[in-house]
Amino acid sequence: MRNSREQTAQTRERIVETAARLYRERGINGIGVADLMSEAGLTHGGFYKHFESKEALIAEACTEALQATRAELRRKVDQANDADALAALVHSYLSKVHSDHPGHGCAIAAMGAEAIRDDGLGKVAMAEGVDELLALIRQQLTRKGSDDVDAKAHGILAALIGGLLLSRTMSSGNKAKAVLRDTSAFILKAI
Repeated sequence: MRNSREQTAQTRERIVETAARLYRERGINGIGVADLMSEAGLTHGGFYKHFESKEALIAEACTEALQATRAELRRKVDQANDADALAALVHSYLSKVHSDHPGHGCAIAAMGAEAIRDDGLGKVAMAEGVDELLALIRQQLTRKGSDDVDAKAHGILAALIGGLLLSRTMSSGNKAKAVLRDTSAFILKAI
């Protein structure tokens, strides 16, 4: 019995991880349940053993993706001193690697536009993720000794997401790098 529960939990986690990656790569509406399950190495029919609906999976996938982004950013800021922590966060978020690999990047930048059109659990998960990223940015501003951290955190997060999205739309790698570099410089100069 225990082994079966462990296998069920592992299978569910595999589905969530696969969905988190694919939704960021292709969009929420860019992949159906059958293709998603196939990518996870499972059959379509097994989906409803693990989830009540596609909406429930979307919410879990958003949460999973956002937690992964925060964990990576947290790792970067924890390695930095108080004066450099915010710069470490900005440079990590606006990196070429992050820009080039949306399937392993920030869910807000990859799926935010779709999530805001949804009135269900996906939108709730996305809103919670935004709040948690804002809290992480506020912490770094506080570490740096900044004032007006709420307003600055809002501006920083908006610039981070916008810079990342814009870099992904550039027609050449050099233009993408320039957007990332210039957005980083703009944010760090503004604070």
